Amino acid sequence: MRGTTTDPRLTRGVVVPAGGVLTGTRVGVCGAEWERAVGPSAGERYRVLSVGAGYDATAVAVEVVPLADVPSGLLAVPEDLARATDFDAVDPGAWRMEAAPVVAARSVQLESPTERSLEEAGRELASAGLAGRALWVPADDQEMWLRTDSVPYRVRQFDAGGRREVIVTIEERTAVDLFVPGARSGVDIVVLADCSGSMKCEDIVPFAEYAAATAATSRWRGLIGSRTRASRGGLSRMRALQEALRHLLEVRLQAGGRVSRIALLEFTHHTRQIFPPGGGMAQIDAGTPAEADLFRNALGVLKAQNAGTDIGNALHEAANLLYHHHKPGNEKLIVLVSDGAHWTPKGEQGSGEVLMATEEPVSLMEHLHADTGIRLHAIGISTPQLYQDWLTGAQVQDHVSLRPDHALLAELVKVGGGDPAAVGGSEVLDEYFSGLGAGMTRRVQVIRARSAGLPAATAEALKEWRDRLAHTTGHPPPPDEGPGREAARERLSLAASRCAEAAQTALRTPLLDLMRVRDAIDRGLEGEHGVPDPRAFVRTVGRALPSQRPDGAAVPVAVRPHLHETERFLTGLAQEFDRLTATGPGPDTAWVVGRCDLLAELLESLTTALEAVPAAVPDPVPAGGGLPNRQVPVDEDPYDVQAALGTAGVGAGAGGMSVSTGLTFRLRE
Repeated sequence: MRGTTTDPRLTRGVVVPAGGVLTGTRVGVCGAEWERAVGPSAGERYRVLSVGAGYDATAVAVEVVPLADVPSGLLAVPEDLARATDFDAVDPGAWRMEAAPVVAARSVQLESPTERSLEEAGRELASAGLAGRALWVPADDQEMWLRTDSVPYRVRQFDAGGRREVIVTIEERTAVDLFVPGARSGVDIVVLADCSGSMKCEDIVPFAEYAAATAATSRWRGLIGSRTRASRGGLSRMRALQEALRHLLEVRLQAGGRVSRIALLEFTHHTRQIFPPGGGMAQIDAGTPAEADLFRNALGVLKAQNAGTDIGNALHEAANLLYHHHKPGNEKLIVLVSDGAHWTPKGEQGSGEVLMATEEPVSLMEHLHADTGIRLHAIGISTPQLYQDWLTGAQVQDHVSLRPDHALLAELVKVGGGDPAAVGGSEVLDEYFSGLGAGMTRRVQVIRARSAGLPAATAEALKEWRDRLAHTTGHPPPPDEGPGREAARERLSLAASRCAEAAQTALRTPLLDLMRVRDAIDRGLEGEHGVPDPRAFVRTVGRALPSQRPDGAAVPVAVRPHLHETERFLTGLAQEFDRLTATGPGPDTAWVVGRCDLLAELLESLTTALEAVPAAVPDPVPAGGGLPNRQVPVDEDPYDVQAALGTAGVGAGAGGMSVSTGLTFRLRE
């Protein structure tokens, strides 16, 4: 991955007024610079912004927005993000922005921080535009928050495939639920329990077996495995419903806050209220132990009967109950739990358990939701696969009236304003009623916010920074440095190669460490991770040419001025870098490009002088095998070996040793 890290060494982080495309967790960078370093890939635009250090450090996933308005070398952080992360309060060098793997979330559940109703909070969250928002998932279990338009939502649950240290993105296909705790949301709930004959089928996997099979993937739910059951063999659909409702009671007994009331109705062809036994609705929480006992007794009364189902009549009775006993200000909710009747839309001939209906149930539910504000949640018990597995093992005769069929439930929730129908075995029932006991949830539409450009205040702040940087560095940042960078790279690489070759021919030493020169070019123009690093360029190129010449190398008088001028330039380069860094943001990429061109020009002049020198040839070895004495012209300055350690042609381990090559250099006439 290219361009993985941005930090204060090369980039100045500044706080700008929030608005338009720069708000929430979006930060701005120079468009041309980002495009060259990273490319147009959408997945590359997410980064982790870390602010501070140690226990006070904050890490948040951000979306990088390339903008033409942002000057080169600048990171624009909106005010709301700066406040949330203390970006504007920390040391200017105490931040870092780096890449991390990006994973699209399958589902996310957010908790509302406000006292608004679930309906109002859901509309507000949807209008914020969730598509494209991102979360940073740390290595450990920390509390996570998603900020939208300065409103923080606590992340209660998420499904990212169990991965950690990743950026999780919300996409249009992500299922997003908004949760409002029971302490802040009052709700009147009517539970409709299907008691038809098909509820006797024992095709539900016992909870303990399910929990064991899913232990490796159940962490994100937070509910699976919280309790175990010792049952062996299949549970009946009715028994699974009873167990889930008992769990609803357990959760409600630990809750407090706003009043939430419950009624329980059983239905077949007829509908009968079994809790509260005297009719109406009753509050169940930690302060109502008597009502809790009555609810437990009612669960014991539930049993499957040799009868079909009339869902339309059940919905009608539930609506009447809510109409007469609804508490003003509370949400109105019907929870339909059924294995699904064999249903066909109005106008077609149906068969199976739905034999009578006061009104076609889908039309009825559509009317109830539109005219009375009642919402419907539907829980489908069993699945075709569970049923088929049970038939095979139990050797039971298949019948259409026993088959789980959730088509009607799906149609009902479409018009009833509820979440998509949940279908499954004991785990689905348990998760739903556990959540219902703790609070209310609402599925939120995931849309992408429209790009609004930059407000005038933000654009003006960025313009001021552009002018300020141009004044500090002595030149404005060029609109496009790409061609200049490549030209500088090619010119300096070629000049260094030619100079080393000419020095090897004339002096029998390359003078330059070509590997170091090439490394300096790469670091200065591209950086280790795609971000140019002027500091590394200065540090590395300064060691490419030794301050003293190798011992014994004959440097002609005509070459010396060019060599000394190159040495002075490299020494001054470090001094210039320090001066610019002390008085401003420091050199940028354009500065590196310019210094590459200047160094290339000096090396080209040095090469021309070296090429004018006749090639040096070694003297033959004297008879008797003795080593010849080196002959150094009196006008030559012999290099010190110690100063050349680690440079081309001189090993780093040669310190403190005298070097004898067995060669005598003479100038060929």
